[in-house]
Amino acid sequence: MRDDVLTRVTSNFGCVWPVHSRHYSSMHLPGRLLASISLCVLFHSTLFSYGQDTKQSSALNYFNFKGQSTPSHELVTILERQARWDDAGSGDMNLTGSRLNPEGLHLRFVKIDEQATPIGHGTARYRVYAEGAPDNKVYAFGSWFLTNAPTTDSRDLYVNGQGLLMLHKPKPEQELSFTAGEDEYDVTTVTDKAVPTRYLLTSRDRQLMIYGTLVPNPVVAEEQGCRLEARIAQPDASAVLIVADRFPAKAKIPLVLESSGSSSSQMLNTNTEGHGVMAVFPYLAGISQGMLKASAEGSGCLPYVVLPWGAQSQAAPVNPQPEPPKVESPATDPKKKSLLQKLHIPGQ
Repeated sequence: MRDDVLTRVTSNFGCVWPVHSRHYSSMHLPGRLLASISLCVLFHSTLFSYGQDTKQSSALNYFNFKGQSTPSHELVTILERQARWDDAGSGDMNLTGSRLNPEGLHLRFVKIDEQATPIGHGTARYRVYAEGAPDNKVYAFGSWFLTNAPTTDSRDLYVNGQGLLMLHKPKPEQELSFTAGEDEYDVTTVTDKAVPTRYLLTSRDRQLMIYGTLVPNPVVAEEQGCRLEARIAQPDASAVLIVADRFPAKAKIPLVLESSGSSSSQMLNTNTEGHGVMAVFPYLAGISQGMLKASAEGSGCLPYVVLPWGAQSQAAPVNPQPEPPKVESPATDPKKKSLLQKLHIPGQ
């Protein structure tokens, strides 16, 4: 009997937009609170409509290795919320048709510069673009970093004709500019971790929401047009999102997972755009750190990625060329034969 767990979980979404009153006077608190509540309502309604627009069920496939306890419903809900946020901000899977984003807009980030912090971490500043966003609206900007609750910036923001996010209404000479110096609104992230930060641009009239995800140091592999990424979803990479793009559409993609000597072969479902996501919990009983390896087979491609988990996952990820993941199986499924052959794993 298998100890591995592959489960589908249906999730409901909630959100918390905290108000840090110590940073604001009581005079400004009501407006801040109203903006936070509005963003929360819009965030929830957009994710719901997104699931309807793309005709996707509100469920996330997840896998955990044997010996590990089943993840809580709350945790899987968070992971699904992350996956939906990423999908909404992806160029491969837009919110086309959504009531709050009918043109499928998404945020784009362009690096401005990098610098080291006093404690040795690298950071980078990025300017933000929302190409196609109306320049006659006032916007609010929110962010969500891993396990922290989503937060919002209290300032009114604007975009120019190029979609550049700005701190004030663009001047006539800035309307078509791709940069605006000190008038730009920029975001800063730590660059030596493969940890995503998620952003949301919302119009103050509550008619438009534009998502984006920034991973400054992604663990990604591309081969023959196929793309595979391992994205940290919880601290110490205790949960990871395996993201596949540009694979065969509406297919079951063979996915081989390996963690510290334990391995398993799964099937990853793709949508009409060849996009699929699976949550993986790489921890094993009695092991504090290790390496997660994932490999997916497409039409003529076999990309694989390697991501450290445990305390070491806080270090900068490397992109070595280790052996692809292996699979332990008492019998070889004919459908998986080609993948096992490519990985030089003999069937039994």
